[in-house]
Amino acid sequence: MNRSRWRYAVTALPVMALALTGCGGGSGGSQSESDHKLTIWMMTGGPGDNPLIKDVNTEFAKKHPDIKVDIQIQQWDGVATKVTTALATNNPPDIVEMGNTQTPLQTYSGGLADLTADKKSFEGSDGWLTGLSGPSTYDGKLYAVPLYGGTKVVMYNKKLFADAGIKQPPKTLAQLQQDCGTLAKANAQVANFSGFYLPGQYWFNGMPFLFGKGGEIATRSGGTWKAQMSSPQNAAGLTAWRDFQNSCSTKSSVGVNTDSPDQDQLFADGKAAMAYVKAWEPAAVLEKNPSLKDEIGFFPMPGYTADKSMPVIVSGSTVGVAANSPDQEAAADWLRIVSGKRFQQKMATTLNLLPVSPDFTPPGVPEQLTVASAASRISRPLPSSPGEATLETERYNEQFFSKIASGADIAKASADYDKHATEAFNSLSD
Repeated sequence: MNRSRWRYAVTALPVMALALTGCGGGSGGSQSESDHKLTIWMMTGGPGDNPLIKDVNTEFAKKHPDIKVDIQIQQWDGVATKVTTALATNNPPDIVEMGNTQTPLQTYSGGLADLTADKKSFEGSDGWLTGLSGPSTYDGKLYAVPLYGGTKVVMYNKKLFADAGIKQPPKTLAQLQQDCGTLAKANAQVANFSGFYLPGQYWFNGMPFLFGKGGEIATRSGGTWKAQMSSPQNAAGLTAWRDFQNSCSTKSSVGVNTDSPDQDQLFADGKAAMAYVKAWEPAAVLEKNPSLKDEIGFFPMPGYTADKSMPVIVSGSTVGVAANSPDQEAAADWLRIVSGKRFQQKMATTLNLLPVSPDFTPPGVPEQLTVASAASRISRPLPSSPGEATLETERYNEQFFSKIASGADIAKASADYDKHATEAFNSLSD
């Protein structure tokens, strides 16, 4: 693929859109000698949006005392187009943060600097989470560095387990489904009770069932992507997931996502004994029901066999250096600090975000983060194609898994998925 030509093609239209909507915002990295600064775009809700980022800038100043660091916080809505457009200019931000599913859009575009030669200089790079390192790489070259991760673990109510006679968390999926039935019988008086509340649209739980059977979402050969949802492995995973969702979660959950109704509220109200959650969700539960403070526990999603938990999807952010930045060496130094063990451990302790390598997870973090870190060692990346971001924008994966949960024919639904996803994955290819 001609990466320069591809970048021109995808940015030609968004430039006009940004001009009309006022999304351009932020100064670029080219500065005069009297006003030398490193402009960094970071996203709301992450480490760049927290006072903790000052630690990175303080460390950076020791090596580059004459360079001012200008952190500019961006909103997630529409940021992929905004970043693509900015990187195509002659005056881009020097560093940009990207969601991991948005990263392939930039690694393909030609807007990011090649960091391949510097990879070994990034601490712990051999152990980076695949969900972050995979999208950061294109044709064997590194164009971004992981910033932070996040994955899901099972949160459970210890009291409900004990009252139902369940003495320990399950080790296999079969045991988990058996526990769902036991919990349902023990709480038959609770309307719409779920042993494990699992919304039908929650594809972050569904895809791992496919991975656990050896399935792939898509494969790439000769520069062309091909979705693989119709494979026998994925069919087996979808069948297992539907059986689990239908048997463990309330019937009304097949067509909804985690926020409508709010799964944290259901757990707090005692209407669910288990839920698949992000690291920050237990705090939300305790805000709704402080009496659960000593009753919440965590375990990884059990796999098909006791020797291996279910693979997980790691989400999160990456950071890259603009190809047109005049300060690429200094920018790479900033990346080394923010992705290094010292800052990553502070970030994990302060923000409950998953470090870029499981080896960086410090002692003393909340239990859910410790469990998530261990689970992330068995992770699978999403397809490193710009089309993955397209599917997420369309909420296509949510619709697909909701159809499966609702009883759709797996073979037909999978064939439809393959057709649509293959087109999306290849839509920006030559």
